[in-house]
Amino acid sequence: MDFIRAATCPPTSPNDFELRLGDLHYRDVREYAVGRNTSAGWQERRDATNDPLPVTRVWTDFLPQQEVERVVPARSDGVEFGMEALARVAVSGAEAVSAALDSLPELYAEWRRGQEGMMTGLAPRRLKTGQALLENVDTAGSRIRDGIDLLKRDTVAREAFGLMNTAMAMANRRREAVIQKKLPGDVDPPTWRPFQLAFVLLNLVGVTDRNSGEREIVDLLFFRPAAARAYLGLAAYAIVLRRLRGSGVLGAGISVIMRYTLRLLTPLVSSARSNSCGPMMTMAGRRLANGRSRLDSG
Repeated sequence: MDFIRAATCPPTSPNDFELRLGDLHYRDVREYAVGRNTSAGWQERRDATNDPLPVTRVWTDFLPQQEVERVVPARSDGVEFGMEALARVAVSGAEAVSAALDSLPELYAEWRRGQEGMMTGLAPRRLKTGQALLENVDTAGSRIRDGIDLLKRDTVAREAFGLMNTAMAMANRRREAVIQKKLPGDVDPPTWRPFQLAFVLLNLVGVTDRNSGEREIVDLLFFRPAAARAYLGLAAYAIVLRRLRGSGVLGAGISVIMRYTLRLLTPLVSSARSNSCGPMMTMAGRRLANGRSRLDSG
């Protein structure tokens, strides 16, 4: 007996963007069974030309599994992703920042053009969703560019960016040294993944400018567990910037609050937070100690 693929129906609520997004993302997924109080599975087969063959077997599955392909970050020689190199760039000035980072928004725009090309032939309802996503991409690209421009013109922001990269590099060297059983100086220079660096850059204006409208935006990264490094990098920038801007009481107080809804995630990210805070406290003794409050983690 052959099972027939379920028809693809429009979202039950056309005004629910999450449902519309799922309808677009999973438009090519074939569904042959639906479980009630359980999941369902089926065996898909293909012929020699990779065309799908009829599904002849379905089953219930209380512990479903799904293979998720690994995301491999793209690299470009025109963008500097090294943490220690970016720390040196920050010290070198605006022209060095331009040479190191200006190509990143262009790479993002190139990726966007590829995504736009994939919209050909979409159903009208999905085309509307795709256009909304491209508008979000354009906004993110502009924010990344604004973050780079901020580093060029604001010397304090640039210094905070450099110190953040130094702290993150020290923390990552210590972590890799334990994993690889080497000395911190013997491990490979730590680098940002493109999305991590982009996340930090697109949030710089909102974190730095108290009057920015971007302070009302909440950005979420869905990359496990690599998103933690991007969050910690931005948190480190905010902490250092606060100390650089004010001494004594003006530099004191709580800068970042972290909360994790998954219990097992809490000790993992708390450990990463402490590893990053340690180098920042070390630097506080060197650069930020001139009457400024010490850094602490708890």
